[in-house]
Order: sequence, then structure tokens, then C-alpha cells
Amino acid sequence: MKKQLILLAALSVAFTGCMKPTTHSIGAALMPAPIMHRSSPDSSVQELSVAASGFYGHSGDGYNLENLNAFGGNIGLTYRMAGTLSPLFLNVAAGVFGGSLHFGCDASHRCLRDSEFDKDYVAWLESKAGRKSYSFWNLQERILVGADFSPAFLIVGGAVGFQLYEGGSSDYDKIRGRLDNEGLMESRGGDNGADVTSSVWLGSYFGRNGRFGNLVAEYDIIFKHQYEDGLASIKLTYTHPSGFFGGVSRGDLIDFSLFVGKQFVF
Repeated sequence: MKKQLILLAALSVAFTGCMKPTTHSIGAALMPAPIMHRSSPDSSVQELSVAASGFYGHSGDGYNLENLNAFGGNIGLTYRMAGTLSPLFLNVAAGVFGGSLHFGCDASHRCLRDSEFDKDYVAWLESKAGRKSYSFWNLQERILVGADFSPAFLIVGGAVGFQLYEGGSSDYDKIRGRLDNEGLMESRGGDNGADVTSSVWLGSYFGRNGRFGNLVAEYDIIFKHQYEDGLASIKLTYTHPSGFFGGVSRGDLIDFSLFVGKQFVF
């Protein structure tokens, strides 16, 4: 029995040790564009709005990446129904962003600098090519259907849909593809993809009928085929009655984002 346990442990170590460091397309990150809400809790009219925003994102260390800096913009179209169906809405958004990053070694994503199994990747990291900064760019699209309720002064709701991304021709994507082909890393998710996404939020209007705006906390998640590849983010957004909005986001792949924009209601 003891010999069997030792053999089982050895096989387990061998199996997990052979797992390569993982890498992902930056386009798989959740869109930094927040879901917008009615300017007044008493409004139940049909509404069409357009929101445009820009953002800056940064990650210091994570997902086998370091010093990621990103800039981009998003535009979204939201249609809200009227009357008893006024909580229901459809949101379609698209964006583009790009920036630069360095490859790194992150223990939470299968990379250990002192591991015998990762020595080839670590050696590449310490080479001239491994120390370079690489550029990236991606396109993103999102479509959501949801319900947005305003009981008293609160804002609460949820939505579900799809997020798509495209890329593949940037320096970063080419290098991670080469590292995958050479067996140094495992490239997850591909250069293009589509995933199920969902959002929930809770917030509050300020002042009578939201005359001082609203503040909303939003939690977003993307579901992947493999649980460990799932991504999430939390946004905090303040929107002024004039339509100007801004906020901050913490998430996976892109750790920290700041965004500002303007919503136009028709």
C-alpha cells in the first residue's frame, strides 16, 4: 500500500510539473465599457442611447505578463423598452485597444523560476528576446440582453450575452504563438474567440429623481471551457445627469483601468 501511495504521488508530481506556463490573448479581457442606466428612477419611456468612452489600463505582474499598459476606446448602443417592459434593454458595444507589455513568470499560472520543468522558458525570459517589450492590439464586441430595475433610489439588475475578440497579428500574439509551437508555453484561447458573459450590478441614485447622478458597482464574468481560464472584473462608475461618466475597474488580464466618457440619450 505504501509503495502504491508513493507511486501515485510521483505520478501526480510528474503530471502537474509538466504543465507549461499559460498565455492568453489580451482581447479576452472584459470590456472596460460600463453598462449605462436611466438618468432618473421614474423614467419608463422608450429610450435609445449612445455612450462613447476612452480608457487606460495597467497590469504590473500577472498571467505571466509584466508592465502591461493599454489605451483604447469603446462605443455602445443601448435600446430600452417602454411601459411595463421598461426594465428590459439590449446593449451592443464595440471597442479597440492596444499597448505594450513584457513577458513574465507567474506562479499562479504555472510558472516557477526555480522549477526544472520551466527552465527553458525562464532561460528565454532572461535572453534579449525575453526582456523586450512587445506591442499588442485587439478588437472587441459585446452584445447583452438584460433587465435594469430602480426600486426607490436603488439601481439593480443583470444581463447575459456574448463577448467576441479579434487579434493575432501583433508582436505579442506572434511571439506567444511561437513559444507555444516550441513547447515553452501553452497558448490558451486562441487569437480570436467568442465567450458567454454575464453582468450583475447594484447602485444608487443621488438626490430627488437622480438630480445628482448615480453610482453603480458592476461585476462582470466571462465563462470559458476550462474553469481556470474564466475572467472577471469589478467596475465602479459614476454618471452625471449631463451624461458624462467615469470610473475605475479591477479585473483579470488587465488589472486596473480608468475610463471616462459621455452618454447621449435620444
